[in-house]
Amino acid sequence: MKVLTDILGRTLFMSFFIILLPIGAYTIHNGSSAMAAAFSYAVLSVCIPFFYLTSSRSGFGPAEKRANRWVYILMWFLIQVGTYGIFMAFDLTWLWGLPTIGRDVVFILIMYCQVAMGLWLAYGVSGLVRGEQ
Repeated sequence: MKVLTDILGRTLFMSFFIILLPIGAYTIHNGSSAMAAAFSYAVLSVCIPFFYLTSSRSGFGPAEKRANRWVYILMWFLIQVGTYGIFMAFDLTWLWGLPTIGRDVVFILIMYCQVAMGLWLAYGVSGLVRGEQ
């Protein structure tokens, strides 16, 4: 449980850097703002956790075990594909009926969950690769 709270807390801190720029770009509301937001989120959600995981102080939980940064990139990619699949499989047109602040909150939660899930899965898979239970 301590590992999960560590991951969620550190993701919250990283989200100040990962999420604010794309949301700011999206609030411009011109034709290319959505693409700018998607591109900046994609770059930041890969780079910031990747560089965080290169730090020797990036361990999670009481044992301070680390996630492999390359495994994080693989998990990030799989999560993005999964999110895209969910958006294509379900009718989410109701999202566009929400007020702007409502859509922003929904997308902020989605972005936060994607990064947290990526770190959590990378931590778990890294442990399996190392042969830990």
